[in-house]
Amino acid sequence: MKMDWKEIMQQVEQLKDRQTLKFKIPQTFGGGMAVIELNQNYPKNGKKYLLKLGKDENVSPYFDSDKPKDLAKWVADRMGELV
Repeated sequence: MKMDWKEIMQQVEQLKDRQTLKFKIPQTFGGGMAVIELNQNYPKNGKKYLLKLGKDENVSPYFDSDKPKDLAKWVADRMGELV
């Protein structure tokens, strides 16, 4: 299901420990999966939210931010589809 960045942002804000949001990215934008999760090392190390990008969720973080809007817009701009 494709979502507007505002809808994605609301879901990101509701994430709890060990929860993730997974999005399928179309081939046009490189394919694979985009996974948004809370940073387990926050605030000691890094930003609050992590975006991982790859063939599955077991990859290093690609992007991090304290603002869920940044990650939500990144996924929405690449037409991510919630899995």
